[in-house]
Amino acid sequence: MPLANEFSTDTYVGAFNFRVSIPDVAGDINQAFTQVSGVKSTSEKMEFMHGTDPYARKGVGRTTYDDLQLKRVYNGNDAFYSWRLEIEQGILTRRDVKIEMMRPDGTVARTMICREAWPSEWVLPEMDATGSNPGIETITLTVEKVTNE
Repeated sequence: MPLANEFSTDTYVGAFNFRVSIPDVAGDINQAFTQVSGVKSTSEKMEFMHGTDPYARKGVGRTTYDDLQLKRVYNGNDAFYSWRLEIEQGILTRRDVKIEMMRPDGTVARTMICREAWPSEWVLPEMDATGSNPGIETITLTVEKVTNE
């Protein structure tokens, strides 16, 4: 029996198999999320010179994290909109967002935590009387830091 290697379909982690959890907003289940994007860490590049050294050296500056965008099928639950309304009223409620990438067997391959997130934008599902697609609600979260569990 051959051993599974890193390219085996047994160990494949698909972008379609994930879970999202947000305390007091999306509970501990997927809540019909269809897309997660923007989990990104970037560091500034700082250029400097040592004395009379004619070459610019490069070092690491501040680290920033992109906004996180979540999309889910609207099911009548207005928790995202309520959270956004709190922000509009000046109540800054931050939450940690857990994103888990799943293997085909249902085990967790990677867990990322988007720390101190708050909704900077919310979008009502697009309406189209000629279509039959589900309403997709979109929320953009601004995050302070991204860590693995």
